[in-house]
Formats: sequence, C-alpha cells, structure tokens
Amino acid sequence: MSRVSPAACACARPPPDLCVTGSMSTHALSVRTGLSVCMIVRDEARVLPRCIESLGGCRDLVRAFIDHWVIVDTGSTDGTVDILRGYGARVGIDTSCNGDDGAIVDFARARDAALALARCDWVLQIDADEVLQAADGAIDRAIVHALRVAGGGCIGVGLRSGGAEWVSGRLFRRADARGYRSPIHEYLEHDGGFTVARDIVIHNLPDKRGKESSDARNTRILLAALAREPQNARLWHFLGNEHRRARRDAEAADCYARALDIGTFPIGRFHSAYYLGCCRLILGDLDAAIAAAHTAIGIDPRYAEGHCLLADALQMRGDAVAALPAYRAALACGAPPEGAVMAVQRWAYDEHPREQIARLQGILGLQPDAPSADAMSVDAVDGDDTTERP
Repeated sequence: MSRVSPAACACARPPPDLCVTGSMSTHALSVRTGLSVCMIVRDEARVLPRCIESLGGCRDLVRAFIDHWVIVDTGSTDGTVDILRGYGARVGIDTSCNGDDGAIVDFARARDAALALARCDWVLQIDADEVLQAADGAIDRAIVHALRVAGGGCIGVGLRSGGAEWVSGRLFRRADARGYRSPIHEYLEHDGGFTVARDIVIHNLPDKRGKESSDARNTRILLAALAREPQNARLWHFLGNEHRRARRDAEAADCYARALDIGTFPIGRFHSAYYLGCCRLILGDLDAAIAAAHTAIGIDPRYAEGHCLLADALQMRGDAVAALPAYRAALACGAPPEGAVMAVQRWAYDEHPREQIARLQGILGLQPDAPSADAMSVDAVDGDDTTERP
C-alpha cells in the first residue's frame, strides 16, 4: 500500500505520529500536509484487525501507510481500545454523539469530532468493519487527478456491501470539508469539485453479533430525525431502505412514495422510484410496479435496474412481447452511469437481462440474438475470475 507522495501534497512532510482524539485534551498539533485516516469505533474487537490489515497491517500502522491516525471511540466495552493501543495508537473517548441511554443518536457529530482533530491536507474516512482495497499509488493518483481537474474537493471511491455497490465520498481535502450532515447515513458537505477513483474500493463487512442490529439502530435514529424534520425526503428514502431490507415492503413503499412526493432528494430520486416499484412488485401490485418503473426510467434511463423492473413486471403480467424490448434496453445500458453515487446492481446490466432475453426468445419462437462484439469481449473477461466486468 503506498502512501500519499510529496508530489500529491505539494511539499515534503515531517515524520508521522499518532494523536489522542475526541473531546478530551489532546496534544497541540500543528497543521501539515499528508494523509489523515479518520475512524470512529465502538465495540469493534472482532473486525478491527481486519481493517488494520488492509491499511498496512504492521504494529506501527501509521508508519506503514498513513501520516496521522485519528481515532474516536464512542463507548466500547469489548476490548476495542486495547486492540488499538496494541498497534501503538492512543485512543480517546467521546460519547457526545450518544443519547441518555448510551446508544448512538448522531453519527455526524462523531464524524465531526474525528475530522476536527485531523491535521493533514487530505483525509480518508473508513470504519472498523470495512476493508480498504487499493493498488500501490492509487491514492496518489486520485489526489493528483482531483487537484488537477477540480482543485481538490472530494473524491468518491467504490463502496461495496451485500452485493450492491456505489460511490462514496471518503477521500477529501480537509480544507474543503464543511462538516458531516444527517444523524444517520451521514454525508460530507464540501467545497470544490467531486471526482471518482474507481480503483480505490472499500468493502463493508459488518459483524453485528452482540450489538444492536443495523436495522434497529438505523430505524430508531431515522424515526427520531423524521420527528424533527418530517419534510426531509432523504430521511424518508433511507427509512424505506431499512423497511425494504427487513421485508417490510408495504411500509417501505409508503416511505419511498413520501420521498418522491416531497421531492427534495434529487440524487436519490431514481432509486426512490425504483425501490417503490420493487416493493409494489413483491406485494403483487403489478400495475403500480409498472407505473413506478416508468417513473424511474423517466428520471434516469441510464440505470438498467429500471428497465429490468419494467420487464420483470410485464413478464409477470404475461406480456412477454412487451417485456423483451425492456430487457434489451437494460442490456443496452452496458454499465451503470459514470459517477453513480447510489447503489447499483451489476446483475441488471448483463446477467439478468441476457438470461431473460434468451428465455423469452425461446417462448416466443424467435431466433437468438447474435452476440455483439461488446458481449464477446465481456465474455472473454468473465473467463478470468480475477477480473471484474467493466
């Protein structure tokens, strides 16, 4: 794993060191260039070594990869702090993000506490249950590119979790950061541009054994936030996600419909319509699913998921003739939109529509489509299971 080069930072750096973080007393730290890694942790003993390994893996972790390691612990009781200290880190405790019962209520506050202690020019945000995958020089190249085309700002990296993938702004210039917003599913507000580095990937691999489940925690925080901000479409969308993942499809559909009606979450508008259609499909309301699919396609036809939803609903309604061109439209998308920041499903861009087209051609007695040059190229790539489909 390479660290940020002087070329990327525009000047050389003094030796790296660690710091105490949180709302407690800290060393007086002078601002310098380099890379700060910001983490918030709580009861992460099972997964923390895995994350540390991905960042370099040696005892003196900070000297292996990063210049400044910012750790905020929000109340661990499982040995997390001891593990971190075993790697040479000094860890501070900040529980200001928790409620009276000790449960976390505001992730943005915890992230801001860590960000306030970062002292390098660039910041990488990662969680203890995540693993960083980046080739040597990838972070250097991403920073140089961002400085050249956007003057800094925020760099979106790939984030993968549970079969879905999206772009998340985890690498950014500290001077451009204005702070985190939203108590759950928090995001960074920043100045400057937004670039994407697809060769940097963070894998989310949670282990919630012995902890409050993500669904319970997220739903609890979202409901409290919506009581304060009932017209926040973003919060309604993410509450819909929690219901959908828990198979509470009727409740999820209501949340997505509410998000669409409010209309103040433009970046998630396609996904609100798409997931609304998925929930209606599961609930057996095919007409509503088809209507939602048309809405999603009208918002952004570049997402194959919308075309697949339409085709699936049409096929379930018995209209194979109408479903076939919808699957072909999905296949024609080729790849998710460049810079897509919401979750995408890779199966919608190749495997699923390709299989359904072949199936419907058999049912309808049609000749199979001749493989295109692009399809043959993809098939050749897929023969090597170490290479991802473009």
